[in-house]
Amino acid sequence: DERVRRLTPLECERLQGFPDGWTDIPYKGKDHPPDSVRYKALGNSIAIPFWFYLLRRISAQYERPATLGSLFDGIGGFPLCWERCNGKGTAIWASEIEEFPMAVTKLRIGE
Repeated sequence: DERVRRLTPLECERLQGFPDGWTDIPYKGKDHPPDSVRYKALGNSIAIPFWFYLLRRISAQYERPATLGSLFDGIGGFPLCWERCNGKGTAIWASEIEEFPMAVTKLRIGE
């Protein structure tokens, strides 16, 4: 059988290094967003393992506590990595123009 199987949004989250269900949020009055919205958001995101590695090394050089502000943040990849390295609440703001990524970041990282 030579059929091609499409990856599921959960598999895409795992390939990018996000926690399972990261983009599976209530959206526009429904319990789950359409898969197409999740695919787009994940495709425009960052690969978490690399950025976690890099931010952990950078954070080790700070002589005082640091915070993060993130422009064009997408679905919260940079705040997720930053807070894993520097503690909850150290990602203090994020900016995004698309509705679904903003909803993911607000739910997962906070206002």
